[in-house]
Amino acid sequence: MSVPATSPRTGAAVLFDVLRDLGVEVIFGHTGGAVIPLHVELNKRMRRGEPVPRFIMCRQEGGAGHAAEGYARASGRVGLALATSGPGSTNLVTPIADAYKDSVPTVFITGQVPSFAIGSDAFQEVDTVGITRPISKHNYLVKDVADLEWTLREAFALAIGGRPGPVVVDICKDVQMAVLAETHQPPARHHTSPAFDPARADAILSAIAAAQRPVIKAGGGVIHADAGTALCRFAERMDVPVTTTFNALGAVPFDFPYNLGMPGMHGTIPANYALREADLILTLGGRFDDRVAVNGFAAGKRIAHVDIDASEIDKSVKADLALVAPMDQFLDYALEHASGAHHADWNNRVEGWRAQMPLPYSNGSYIKPQAVIELLSELTGGVATLVTGVGQHQMWAAQYYRFRRSRQWISSGGLGTMGFGLPAALGAWYANPNHPLLLVDGDGSFQMNIQELATVVANRIPLKMFVLNNSFLGMVRQWEDMMDAGHHYETCLARQYDCDPDCIELDQSCRRQLPNLTGLRLVYPRLKTIRVRQPGDLRSALTEALASEGPVLTDVWVDKAENVLPMVPPGQRLEAMIES
Repeated sequence: MSVPATSPRTGAAVLFDVLRDLGVEVIFGHTGGAVIPLHVELNKRMRRGEPVPRFIMCRQEGGAGHAAEGYARASGRVGLALATSGPGSTNLVTPIADAYKDSVPTVFITGQVPSFAIGSDAFQEVDTVGITRPISKHNYLVKDVADLEWTLREAFALAIGGRPGPVVVDICKDVQMAVLAETHQPPARHHTSPAFDPARADAILSAIAAAQRPVIKAGGGVIHADAGTALCRFAERMDVPVTTTFNALGAVPFDFPYNLGMPGMHGTIPANYALREADLILTLGGRFDDRVAVNGFAAGKRIAHVDIDASEIDKSVKADLALVAPMDQFLDYALEHASGAHHADWNNRVEGWRAQMPLPYSNGSYIKPQAVIELLSELTGGVATLVTGVGQHQMWAAQYYRFRRSRQWISSGGLGTMGFGLPAALGAWYANPNHPLLLVDGDGSFQMNIQELATVVANRIPLKMFVLNNSFLGMVRQWEDMMDAGHHYETCLARQYDCDPDCIELDQSCRRQLPNLTGLRLVYPRLKTIRVRQPGDLRSALTEALASEGPVLTDVWVDKAENVLPMVPPGQRLEAMIES
């Protein structure tokens, strides 16, 4: 419904009226010439004491976009980012693509040059709609103020509806300043979802009951549907073990008896063994990406697939049984109609593998990254909101933190965006400040958006940051060891700082760090920094960091030779999984 106008409104006023009506609480963004009218309107309303969304000024537009993602992932609500035209909108391209790959409900509002200047190569003009078309759920260019309200409302509805995803709204500067005389009606659109098919659902339930070795592979759609509790009840009813993909971590508590952990390239032993030996795999709200559906994944198995997005059915793996439906609808139906099943022999076999989750690791003279994650899990009771960057630290966090709830795991999956962690963590704080907030990052990933430390400090966000510092781009180094006999090319971050110039021998002499992270207290005086180098000091350092008020950065020097295991080598089958 339209917001009633009591006086002539500019496009900027229309925008903030709509945001107020939609209940938007936070905007992450950066200013610039093509969005100045929006900031002017926001400031006018603040001076008048009117309720407005809180604007979080990030230090770069890409950081703002990832912050909006973190907000959306932690809350389930739409995250909103705002940027100017030209470089402002192009800096949002990576977070838009990241949100698209992981189905994150986000709206990205960008300024655009005046409508009469489009196509003239005006200052800071880029074709935002054209650039973002392949990486957004939908996008709009608003050239008439009369189209602004319905466009914004439709954008938010599209972002959160069905399979969530990013929507881009590019608004010309003259539209923001124009006075609204009349409002156009939205165009007639017919979005029809397939009706729930009970016969297909019954066929899937019957197949699970009849299978001898069934496994559920739960994906991020379970999180989006807030269906984690229903999934656990379903697993109990059908007596079926559950693997939770990278984007579904937390949907099933770590200590849930049917939980097998994360499957795939760096998945757990029980998850990968169970998928390897299964005769039926039921995928719920997940796609068959190449990190999980490795070579030969479906060989000799029946595949059942339930997903809200019909385009995912048969896209990568042919399904023997399929149903297009939201996860909550399918699970509610299953709990009402399924009579249950028993797979005692299969679960007894699986239980033997569960003893190896997470994979044991050896202690040594240097801090093990796995030990850092396990200790953080212990000290926070497994309930913290855990945000990561991308790399080895990300996989260790996924493997060794004992998740207990949905929406506590916030990490870049499909796009694998280094630098995601720090800005996403600040967004997660505004979404859910009621749980401890942890950032686990690597020294390489942390530096990619390190400017957002200023945003964290300026807003006094009590983020506890733990950088697993091994002086390497560790995941690339691990692959180089496998593929090029340990010859490293531009992966040793300390090379130019008196490190062994070849960085081939992975000994601890290569120890001088590129960033002196503890020195950041000189730049950010309200940032507490801690450095820990010895295993015996780890518990006290982490305890001190977690107990401190305000933001804390803990620089943890970890064993640089440690690899992420288990690992299924690229292009190999689950049988080729390396365990040690």
